[in-house]
Amino acid sequence: MARLEVLEGTWEELATYAEQFKGRRLRVIILPLDTEATAASTDQTMLREAAMRLFTEADTLDRKPGKPSSDLHEQAFGEIVTEKYRKMGLKL
Repeated sequence: MARLEVLEGTWEELATYAEQFKGRRLRVIILPLDTEATAASTDQTMLREAAMRLFTEADTLDRKPGKPSSDLHEQAFGEIVTEKYRKMGLKL
């Protein structure tokens, strides 16, 4: 498997590698300006806080188990999903 290389810097800094990568296929990802990155970071923080509030509220809800399934495959799937969410720290 080919090893991927990641270079990060300003255009001027990356241009110093131009001769080294001549003729190779490259993918350029334009990163946001610092002010845009800060705004995106703030948005992510707000989303995480909202998610934590929702999960906390969900943990206090009164839950009633659903009807047991007679299908063995459905039962097995339900157990797998339950275990997955328990490992993620959710209370089921």
